[in-house]
Amino acid sequence: MELKIVDANTIEILGNIKSLDDYNDIKISTQKLIKDGCIHMTIDIKESLSMVSSVIGYLIKMINMDKVDLHINVWDSRLYNLLDQLNLVHTFNVSIKK
Repeated sequence: MELKIVDANTIEILGNIKSLDDYNDIKISTQKLIKDGCIHMTIDIKESLSMVSSVIGYLIKMINMDKVDLHINVWDSRLYNLLDQLNLVHTFNVSIKK
């Protein structure tokens, strides 16, 4: 997985989100944005077809504890379907892109 902070509110993720290292990279990057004052965050997930549970749990914590208005854009329908099955589409404000 490759992660890039695009601007003060946006993170872009390329590749599958599948390991604890990926979780740590996402956590460190999002915490940096939150520390810098970000309260409206967009995460663009361009290639991943899945997401490890630790990332899901962290994103829920970020919404509930850090009060971040999170929006996730996904480009793979399998990831969208996974988040839909977990009833997280509305929680994460997920949009599917082409």
